Amino acid sequence: MSATKTVLMIAFEFPPSNGASVPRIESFYRYLKQWGWEVIVLTANPSAYSKIDSTYQDGPDDKIYRTRALDVQRDLSYKGKYFSIMETPDRWGLTWIPSSVRVGAKLIKKYKPDVIWSSAPTPSTHYIANKLAKQTGLPWVADYRDPCHYMNGSAGRWLDYIHKKIDRQVMRNSAHLTYATAAVRDLYQAKYGALVESKNTVIENGFDEANFERLAALSSLERANTPFDSKKFSMYYSGVLYAHGRDPVPIFEAIAMLNNDGLVNANNFELIFQGAGSGEEFSDALIALGIADLVQFVEPVPFINALNNMTRADALVLIQDARFNKQIPGKVYEYLRTQRAMLVKADSQGATYKLASSFDGVETGMAAEELAVGITKLIGSKNEQGQVTVYQRDLTAYNREQKARQLEQVMLGLV
Repeated sequence: MSATKTVLMIAFEFPPSNGASVPRIESFYRYLKQWGWEVIVLTANPSAYSKIDSTYQDGPDDKIYRTRALDVQRDLSYKGKYFSIMETPDRWGLTWIPSSVRVGAKLIKKYKPDVIWSSAPTPSTHYIANKLAKQTGLPWVADYRDPCHYMNGSAGRWLDYIHKKIDRQVMRNSAHLTYATAAVRDLYQAKYGALVESKNTVIENGFDEANFERLAALSSLERANTPFDSKKFSMYYSGVLYAHGRDPVPIFEAIAMLNNDGLVNANNFELIFQGAGSGEEFSDALIALGIADLVQFVEPVPFINALNNMTRADALVLIQDARFNKQIPGKVYEYLRTQRAMLVKADSQGATYKLASSFDGVETGMAAEELAVGITKLIGSKNEQGQVTVYQRDLTAYNREQKARQLEQVMLGLV
């Protein structure tokens, strides 16, 4: 790249947020900087985030601008009550949109970026980018990690109307569209036709080798500091759960079957959820199934520590139900890169199943009976010396550095 190019990146979640979307956004940011781009970030104040990575610090040469983003439900309600229209187009937009449009205009005047990039599905993000692109005439790349809510269900009549309106503006006014999966791209193309077909690139999620290299910098004490009991077969789930979309109950039922058969008990087996809350909503089910002492919910940790836990578990658990068939969580690429065994609860028609099941060491299923068979196979992969099978999966195509190169090529084609 002969002359320095400048990009204004607009993203609601950015470090120190510990959200699931951060690795995609942060890796684009880091690699573009590494390749000589001047990268200006417009994001939310950290007080907007529910999960924070306490180890994160801005670098001395970072140009990161954080604006006010009050959560309507948490910050602007009175005794837990508020007008639902205040959540237009999302819980933070009431304050984040005006503060970011104002600051964004100043940043464009100061840094004169060549291109604007924004990442959704938080609707405010694309709304802000559209405003700034229209004001300045700058080319704009709109990234969809996931489809907007109305594509998978409904956020209610009013919000569905607003979200569709924002998406129509994105399709018309963006210079290019990027999607995290071909299935999400196809979903939008089916609805918006030539507006998508003429200007899209699929840039999948992936694993970041640089993060695995960071593990080497951890002390032996930090590497050994995991939630696992070395005397047990330890299965590990990292991330959030949803009752409708990431439902762990069939896995609980599978464990109960194996417990009743005498294969697993509290002395030789554990399933640990980290970052999924306290698990209170599942306590009755766990007690009824008789496995409350086999399943734990533990506090979240910074990303690098969660990654370390992935590399130390005996097997990793992923849940992606039919509601999210068109999406592939970024976590699956990190799981695959650990070369550990995996249990994937995913619908056989979904994009996650199709990807994960193409690799060795991955057991799949949706029903409790299938999952019980998979867990049994995983347990059998650990030998008497306590060693688990390490798989040699070829993941060359899923390196985040390559994905960032794709984004760079898209942007260079516009400037």
